[in-house]
Amino acid sequence: STVGDGSETEVIGAVGGSVTLHIHDLAGDGASWSFGSLPIMTVEFGEPPEAVFSDKIYKTRFTISEQGRALTISQLRLEDAGTYSAQNLQAKSTFTLHVYSELAEPRVSCEAQNCSAGGCRYGLRCALPGDGDHSPGLGNVSYGWSVGEQPRGEGPTVLVEESAPEEPVPLTCWARNPVSSRNVTVRPAELCAGKSPPK
Repeated sequence: STVGDGSETEVIGAVGGSVTLHIHDLAGDGASWSFGSLPIMTVEFGEPPEAVFSDKIYKTRFTISEQGRALTISQLRLEDAGTYSAQNLQAKSTFTLHVYSELAEPRVSCEAQNCSAGGCRYGLRCALPGDGDHSPGLGNVSYGWSVGEQPRGEGPTVLVEESAPEEPVPLTCWARNPVSSRNVTVRPAELCAGKSPPK
């Protein structure tokens, strides 16, 4: 990420992970970091850099490196999202941090099946467990389907047709958000019959 005078940078992190904010291009001998209007610390650039924290609560998860020109926030939480700025008399760098939770494995349910002598049609729905897309911190969740490497459409639902003599093919649903991608593979006939896979 390039950071210059008065620059703004968007940063994305995952809950439990870490992000590093770089201010290599900030002129001067040091900088003050703040989160919104709350001061976090002042840093004097050097090797080693010297940091004075405004509150000891920041010491556990905020660390300075690269001669004071990098701030790492670890063990990220949803409430860490917001605006961070490093500034001194010469310049200011601003970062907007977005924090998202990683997705759980999606689940596929059988919404409809219609069988005749020639084969079956299945309507399947892919969803996240629990509150699904409405769980806090997931951000924008997108869904799609594939057979092997072949895409079979976007969105949480899919219609599948299987002809009687042909070997049924497994179908994969994937769910993605800004920090993770998870998938699950099912066989529509088994899913809709409520059968467990043959041993």
